[in-house]
Amino acid sequence: MLDSGNPAMARLRLILFGGIQIHLPAGQVARLPARKAQALLAYLAVRPGQPHSRDKLAALLWSDAPAERARHSLRQALVAIRQALGQPGAPVMLERGDTVALDPSAIETDVGQFEELSRQSTSEALEQAVALYHGDFLEGLGGQEEPFEEWLMPERERLRELALEALSRLFAAQSKADALEPAVRTANRLLALDPGQEAAHRALMRLYARHGRRGAALVQYQVCVAALQRELGLPPDGETRALYQEILRSRGSPNCAGRGTRAGEAMAGSPSSSARRG
Repeated sequence: MLDSGNPAMARLRLILFGGIQIHLPAGQVARLPARKAQALLAYLAVRPGQPHSRDKLAALLWSDAPAERARHSLRQALVAIRQALGQPGAPVMLERGDTVALDPSAIETDVGQFEELSRQSTSEALEQAVALYHGDFLEGLGGQEEPFEEWLMPERERLRELALEALSRLFAAQSKADALEPAVRTANRLLALDPGQEAAHRALMRLYARHGRRGAALVQYQVCVAALQRELGLPPDGETRALYQEILRSRGSPNCAGRGTRAGEAMAGSPSSSARRG
């Protein structure tokens, strides 16, 4: 994790999941009302240290305006950002020649931290990663110029897929460790993000069945049926229906659904519903 506990190393922190929030090193929350300025700050923050030409930034957010007006709007947005960040002794904005960047030593983001943690393999790291993902990337900041939208939407989808993968891996680890309640919470969070991921529904059914929670497993099947119909307009596939019948026949057997020991493995790495139901 990035170190912001030492006051001498305190950084500006940007929250980019679920919207945008600016937390100054001293703890205050800064306000940046203009949506264009918010979008510009977020774009610079995703890759701190990477310089961007002013012409590129002007075209990104003011593509419909004449070039001179777009450059003027960019200058105004940069002034608003500098005022919001308010660190005259240690400026966060790096403006060199005709380029603009954010100083990577002075800023940290939840997105950067999420990406770093999601690449790790421990349950602790994955738990921290998924805890950071509390909403879509820059949620509510859409509706900008087309060039910005063409950057935003793939980036949002990429981070969403990373979150689904991290949740799947965390569920696999929790299921393997037989940690029922944490695994159920993780699976339900995954299904809240991607209700049509059929493999996740099956994995949760098997987990419930393995722990003798037959009723919960059967209810999960009904949740699966409704989600697949709503999301994809399709019924469950043969494997899911066979599992349901197996659980129905298993009254009184706490170890029904013998494949339940592989519940997490079956879900880990499974594709999202946009590619395949599972």
